[in-house]
Amino acid sequence: MEWERILEHYSRKDVRHEIAEYCANRWVALHCEELDKKGKKIILRYDNYRRPLRIFSEDDIQRLLSENARYRPRAIYASAHVYRSLRSREDIVDRENIIASSPTLDIDSKDGDWRSVVEKAMQVIKLLEKYGIVNSVFFKWSGRGAHVHIHQNAFSEEIRRRIDPIDISYSVTKYIASMLEPGGGAVVEAIIDIQRVFTVPLSFHRDVDRVAVCVLPENLSEFSIDWTLPESFQHFPNAWRRFSLGEGDELAEKAFMKIGPYVTGRPRKRKHRPLDEEILDMMKRLENYP
Repeated sequence: MEWERILEHYSRKDVRHEIAEYCANRWVALHCEELDKKGKKIILRYDNYRRPLRIFSEDDIQRLLSENARYRPRAIYASAHVYRSLRSREDIVDRENIIASSPTLDIDSKDGDWRSVVEKAMQVIKLLEKYGIVNSVFFKWSGRGAHVHIHQNAFSEEIRRRIDPIDISYSVTKYIASMLEPGGGAVVEAIIDIQRVFTVPLSFHRDVDRVAVCVLPENLSEFSIDWTLPESFQHFPNAWRRFSLGEGDELAEKAFMKIGPYVTGRPRKRKHRPLDEEILDMMKRLENYP
């Protein structure tokens, strides 16, 4: 697709509104059509002053596209993590700066059949419902596959004070993936780390001419791949905004007890009791949890 048509898509009011609101306080990345010296497509994550890319307004989208026009940006990504500040590179690696995080499972087709991806996503959503996640989950088709996201506000401030948000996101994602039955035509990846980014709602895919659309679980059985066509996409704006505060707290505790913390990256200051004490306390509270 010609880059001018991609720019036309990003000039739409509804598209800019969704992207700007979703990206607020997230670390943004631009996947471009221009190749680097190794023949790989360029991914931009910092501006000319080495500050993390960010989008807080619709004007920011136009500014980023214009400033980086020579690279022909195509897809817009954003972190699973929500940050308190995004002024410097240090803000990214400071885990104390992460105020919330969205557990996200990546689902790809083994044989190119999009229906197998939707079927696997339904299995994930059904499993999440078993653990109390009902109103804080949404499906997002990303181009060749899909993501199942849990809204970051499914986890209360209280649980985020006791378990770091990145630990919640990491352990919940790994735990749910481990509980899925194997087989089928799709594969599920649970990759949450300090730098992981995902395609934002209504962004173009980095390679294929499709748009990332969000779908509520109750509408997923009706989903068709035609919903992702750039000229006539069907997107549910409330899908990624809807949540029930705290409905993920028990799952967070159970997953953290089973999987443990995200340990890769720069050491952080301890703000909780030692992990073994936290786990023993959780075990006592989870004795009657199914």
